[in-house]
Amino acid sequence: MTGVRHVWVRPAFAPTEMPGLVLGWRQTPGWEAQVVFVDPRGRVALEWLPADQLRPIEATQRTGSAYG
Repeated sequence: MTGVRHVWVRPAFAPTEMPGLVLGWRQTPGWEAQVVFVDPRGRVALEWLPADQLRPIEATQRTGSAYG
């Protein structure tokens, strides 16, 4: 797995998903992503999270034009 990607993060301590940004990946017994996100208290968090706690944010491609 490679590349920076926007994701929904659901860490064990949070009752809801939060937007995050994957900065890197590593393979332990499973895949983990280094993710930066803002926790429910408003603090910036940088953590390694298992891939099953992440969900890709699907977005339409932006071309830079006002028309899509």
